[in-house]
Amino acid sequence: MRTSEADAPTATADVDVDADLDVDVAVVGGGLAGWTAATAAQEAGASVALVERSRRGPGWSNAIVSGGALHAVLRDPRTDPAELAAMITAATDGEADPVVVHAWATNAARAVAWAEAHGAVLATDPDHAHRAKVFSPVRATEPGMRWAGFGMADYLTARRDEFVRRGGALLRPARAHRLARVDGDRWQVHLSARGTQVPPTIRATSVVLADGGFQASRALVRQHIGTDAVRVRGAGTGNGDGLRMGLAHGGVAVHLRGFYGHLLARAALERDDLWPYPILDLVAAAGIVVTPQGTRLVDENIGGVTTTNEVAWSAHPVGCAIVVDDAAWQDQGRIGVTPPNPWLVEHGATVHTAPTLDALAARAGIDAAGLAATVHALAADPTGAVPPRTGRVRLATPPFHAIPVVAGVTFTLGGLLVDAHARVVDAARAPVPGLYAAGGTMGGLHGGPRVGYAGGLLEAAVFGLLAGEHAGSATRAGEHAGSATRAGEAGLAAAHRG
Repeated sequence: MRTSEADAPTATADVDVDADLDVDVAVVGGGLAGWTAATAAQEAGASVALVERSRRGPGWSNAIVSGGALHAVLRDPRTDPAELAAMITAATDGEADPVVVHAWATNAARAVAWAEAHGAVLATDPDHAHRAKVFSPVRATEPGMRWAGFGMADYLTARRDEFVRRGGALLRPARAHRLARVDGDRWQVHLSARGTQVPPTIRATSVVLADGGFQASRALVRQHIGTDAVRVRGAGTGNGDGLRMGLAHGGVAVHLRGFYGHLLARAALERDDLWPYPILDLVAAAGIVVTPQGTRLVDENIGGVTTTNEVAWSAHPVGCAIVVDDAAWQDQGRIGVTPPNPWLVEHGATVHTAPTLDALAARAGIDAAGLAATVHALAADPTGAVPPRTGRVRLATPPFHAIPVVAGVTFTLGGLLVDAHARVVDAARAPVPGLYAAGGTMGGLHGGPRVGYAGGLLEAAVFGLLAGEHAGSATRAGEHAGSATRAGEAGLAAAHRG
């Protein structure tokens, strides 16, 4: 498994290291969920500390390198909540948690309005519902992790600066790795860092876990997805610390098998100019995705996230290939800012081409008889094939092409189950006192056999807001403000250096 960014802390800590820190709310993670929660908790009157593992900017997260679209199941987040709830329930085949779905749907528009009220500049695209609200300037869908100067980076940087101006304690770089109960009803967050010093612990009445999923943990990816033969196509952060801490204190996890991601050329496992773009989802939807035996895995027309998961779950996570005809390669293959045709060939990825499907199979290492049987079954009755195939299949115009693929994992979709206030719940659905989860650390919104996906940024915005509001109002605001203010003064100076 290749990850995209080493996040080992190396810079000077942003706080006074002479004593433990004592605050109302501790937030773990400096992505969209974390900074939203920290801001909302501050505005509710709480003293807040935020722990960010990376040395970079406002925090090195998938949010900062994302495309920036706040979409709700590829719809405008201001869509009627009942419609949004019905859509994600259908997309997850009924497996999304009803409480989580209702909280998300009824707060989607409010979370977007809250972000705009806090300085987010959101562009609109009336021709594409899923881009009705996009952080602007919009990040280009191009290879590499270029992030500075785009809308999400600007927004999170402004959130960070305002946070420390208001007296928030920013601990960066530091890793929160263990939780413990102290004084009966308070939390102690144990911290560590390499190459610097941080306060050894934070004491807090409430803790918000918002450090992303577990996509950067080889062990957890192998355990839950089934293979680590994938390309992490996001920030390379999210090692499951929040998930582990929540589970250790009574939380339950849901839907850990699925992830959000896209099909990449297999060469992206070794080449840094082939991820996170171009993606091959549209090409796969026009053709078929086959194993070395020539058999198919999934209805390729359902969607790229579903197909990508099926590749990772298969017995051949680095042995599958897209087979498509030349009409589709010249059409769907040329869509996007970084179209796979001609980018892949020009940048050293393998694209096999042959005048017949038999010859293509020989060149691509696919069993010719198996591929022929698959194509014959599709031609005879696509909906009766195994698995069934909907939509138009492009396998008629020579030459034919086979592109070896691998699953590109952006972030894992499952996590700690929460309630309508983003509180972590136990097996009886009782809230774990003072413990919250948001964004990639939480679960309950996405999942199901087809890996239904509601949108990662909107999930982070909604549940970061719910967690921060509830945690901030539930604590005795101002009781610990002195220590947080002193730390915040040091944090502000260091934040401007970083």
